[in-house]
Amino acid sequence: MKSPKGVLLSNIGTPSSFQIKDVARYLREFLMDGEILPIPFFFRYILVNIGILPRRSPVSASKYKLIWSAGGSPLLVNSRALQKNLQEILGPEYLVELGMRYGQPSMHEALEKFKAQGIKDIYFLPLYPQYCRATTESSFKKIDELLRKYNYSFNIQKAGPFWFKKDFIQALAEETRKSLQGKQVDYYLMTYHGLPESQNQKMQPMDVYREQCFNNSMLLADFLGLGKDQWGVSFQSRVGVETWIKPYTSDQLKLLPSSGVKNLAVICPSFISDCLETLEEIGLEGKKTFQHAGGENFHLVPCLNDRADYLASLILISLLEDR
Repeated sequence: MKSPKGVLLSNIGTPSSFQIKDVARYLREFLMDGEILPIPFFFRYILVNIGILPRRSPVSASKYKLIWSAGGSPLLVNSRALQKNLQEILGPEYLVELGMRYGQPSMHEALEKFKAQGIKDIYFLPLYPQYCRATTESSFKKIDELLRKYNYSFNIQKAGPFWFKKDFIQALAEETRKSLQGKQVDYYLMTYHGLPESQNQKMQPMDVYREQCFNNSMLLADFLGLGKDQWGVSFQSRVGVETWIKPYTSDQLKLLPSSGVKNLAVICPSFISDCLETLEEIGLEGKKTFQHAGGENFHLVPCLNDRADYLASLILISLLEDR
């Protein structure tokens, strides 16, 4: 009997709990990645363990506590549901596993499950619609590292960005319409995870992250039938003193009410699963910022979360093209 083909879904990851020690463990693994902090290892180690973790871990832990669900981390709960739904759509010819870039369940654990099932061919799909070195490329490097370290003999097909795929845009548009049905909306703000300007400039012209985000937004706006004055793009989650790509989401949320926007819809197209950055940073802090500046109704559109049809289409089309 022919072995199924493996499908490995990978997301950024999450702490195992909102306790400070677990958040610190997760942040340490995350921040020690050279793609996240591209400085020599010695200085990165000192900066992370002495300069960042003692201060940031308690703050992050308190934020995780605000959005933690009965089932655990929203990102993990949503990713597990996505895994289950994708498995049901793809059927027994495929085995779908989940492996986070940082934290648990790990990519190594997923590869061990594939090995135990005798699987040789794996489709590796990092759940980042837009390509970025700190997310997509870091995930590619991690799986290559695991292949070398454990001498795996898998055939890996790596999926590229999918922000421009029609099925992805259509899914975003459908979920947006469903979420906003019956609600008044003056303006749509599409907010993406930010990136230091220096990292954006180092990318190849066809891969420039900021351009991917703006083009993603134009496709979604067209699908929603929005005029040029009905939507905008911004970037969130910046840390430190370095200049990040603009405009900043926090600045836009302060400015929009003064331009007459009282009813705002916020969409997060760079996040497949709702997580700390969508639920706390945007859903709680962002809403507070907007309303404090004079805004009235703040509508956060949920991420695609457990919706799997667009991913199944992407995977099956990619595998057919690879034959």
